[in-house]
Amino acid sequence: MTTKTQSPARAASKAKPQERPAKSKSGRLVALRRLIADLRSEWRKITWPDRETTRKLTLLVIGLATVLGLILGVVDAIFVRLWNLLGGL
Repeated sequence: MTTKTQSPARAASKAKPQERPAKSKSGRLVALRRLIADLRSEWRKITWPDRETTRKLTLLVIGLATVLGLILGVVDAIFVRLWNLLGGL
């Protein structure tokens, strides 16, 4: 009868999980500075719309919200009337 043996690398990995060393405060500070630098870099890449485009898109959103609100209000009123008709039976 043959027995399976584990390779040394596999046996070591199963024996005990490796623990990460705790980050020091200076390591966190370096990471924070890097994050801020990355944020600044990405912020500079943003292309902002001009005032006219912003105004047009804002009016479009307000208009669509109004139209959809009216449509949903009408559908709701229809369902309320149907519910009241069914309740009267």
